[in-house]
Formats: sequence, structure tokens, C-alpha cells
Amino acid sequence: MCSVGATDDRPVTLVLGLGNPILGDDGVGWRVAEEVERRLITAPWLGCLAGPVEVDRLAVGGLAIMERLVGQQRAVLIDAVLDGRPPGTIAVGTLAETDSRLSGHLDSAHDATLNAALDVAVRLGAPLPDEIRVVTVSARRVLEFDEHMTRPVADAVSRAADEVMALLGQPVAMPA
Repeated sequence: MCSVGATDDRPVTLVLGLGNPILGDDGVGWRVAEEVERRLITAPWLGCLAGPVEVDRLAVGGLAIMERLVGQQRAVLIDAVLDGRPPGTIAVGTLAETDSRLSGHLDSAHDATLNAALDVAVRLGAPLPDEIRVVTVSARRVLEFDEHMTRPVADAVSRAADEVMALLGQPVAMPA
């Protein structure tokens, strides 16, 4: 156990799994967030290395995600993408680099893209994270009601969690 607590002055990082866990591959963001959370709980020393980490999951669009990001210092978003790459392909980047691929998941006729929502927040003076990183997993099925992901996407969960842990500045391998 470490002595990191509420007085820790290192930035809090929000790990946010996006998607819908009952729409097949679209649930991968939630599954990766659950894996990151499991690693942090089963090996508390991991949480000592990069500072406080909060893990959450959302099945909403850009405006609600923006609201969740307000007040956070750092954020890592995890989502499925339909980007033409083989299912299970993992990519890591900034929100600016990935927003066009995420827009199908983060907006609707009744919402806005996450970047548009963040622009509104900036204009309103809302405190937003200094750093937003995105981990995506290329998907195949995101619109069919199914609690199960396709095999390549399910197989990518652990590797995507490794990428999130690396972004947190923590080792990806669990000790034996």
C-alpha cells in the first residue's frame, strides 16, 4: 500500500470507457475500463506510480462526456471505432487526432461531437483537462444488440488496457 491520498498534488487522471456494453463491439471501451480498474484494485501499488486514477464508464454522447470531463486534470478516453482497420487494431492518440473516427459514437442528431462540446465548454470558461488522450479499438459490430464482442475485439481488451496503463505512466505487466 502506498501513502498516496487526498493530499497527493499529482494530477488526477480520469479513465473513461465509452460505448454501450449491449451493442457488441461497442462495449469494448467499458471492458477496457473494467480491466484497468481490476488491475488498479488487485495491485494497489500500481496506483502509487502515476498519482490518483478514477475509472468510469459512460454510454452517452459528446455533451454528457464534456460535462464529465469538466473539473478533471487529465483524461484517457477508450472507445470502439469503425475506421476500416482490422477488428482489434488499437490506436493511441490525442482527441484532435481521433475525433473524426469517434464522431459516430460521440454525436447524434440530438447531441454534438465531443470536440464541439469541448469548444462550448472553453467559451463558457469551464475547467477542462490539460491533457486528453484516446485509446481506440477498431470494431466490426457496434449496432447489433449483443452483450458479446467479436473475437478480435475481445482479444484486444488486455492489450488496450496495457496502452491505458502506459499512458498513466504505470507498468503494463503484472508482477508474478
